[in-house]
Amino acid sequence: MDRESNYTERTFFQGQPTGTGFEGRRAEIIHPTIAEVPSRVNEAINILRGNIQLSGSNIKAIAITSALANEGKSSIAFRFAKSMAGLGKKTIFIDSDIRNSIIQSRYGIVGKKKGLSEYLCGSISKDKIIYRTDDNCLDMIFTGALAPNPSELVSGPLFQELMEYVRGLYDYVIVDTCPLNLVIDGLLVAKQCDGTVLVVESGKTDRAQAEKAKQQMQYADIRILGAVLNKAPVHEKRYGYGYGYGYGYEPKDKKNSSDSAATDKNSTGK
Repeated sequence: MDRESNYTERTFFQGQPTGTGFEGRRAEIIHPTIAEVPSRVNEAINILRGNIQLSGSNIKAIAITSALANEGKSSIAFRFAKSMAGLGKKTIFIDSDIRNSIIQSRYGIVGKKKGLSEYLCGSISKDKIIYRTDDNCLDMIFTGALAPNPSELVSGPLFQELMEYVRGLYDYVIVDTCPLNLVIDGLLVAKQCDGTVLVVESGKTDRAQAEKAKQQMQYADIRILGAVLNKAPVHEKRYGYGYGYGYGYEPKDKKNSSDSAATDKNSTGK
């Protein structure tokens, strides 16, 4: 792609004509604070991005999930969305973990943001929960207020309607879900996506838990795109592949390091 066409893509959201669906977004611009990470982390995310792109042109909506909490799925999901936007792809990141969202606190986003729960309860239109970010190719949807019935909300017709709506507007829809083995919400959300990536934390998630998450997706007829082995120590300056595909890099003098292949420095690992 030449420089001129790349510029055109990256400024796609600016000055959109009426009737495209983008003019209804909130005027507020969000400025996520993203921690610096080692270059190997960014390389791992780029490899994940390449694998997803090679999965087929019909893969637009991608759920990022895990078997258990604090395995790094949210960090991977957001950095993955940023990576897609970095290519000039119109991307939206959706935080669907209504029960226990950490996205605002993780990325320094202050103030109450209306989001999924308000829309799914019928109190706001779907275009009004889309927030712009300081990356022209990346938008966000937050979880909104804590709701007592998340499973009922994401299983209703409004969530399906939202997914159809954003599919029509964006090149990629990246959805951060609840852990699969804890609540049903994650499966319900993943069912509305074109494919799912399972994040597995090295040294924490045992084979039985990972297998349980895999079986749940198979029973629900959810397409599994692959798995990321997160926080995996890799020795002797080589790349390592884990459960599905996982990436890490470790200098010789730091064996047994637990640096994440795709997790923020300041993250709690969710």
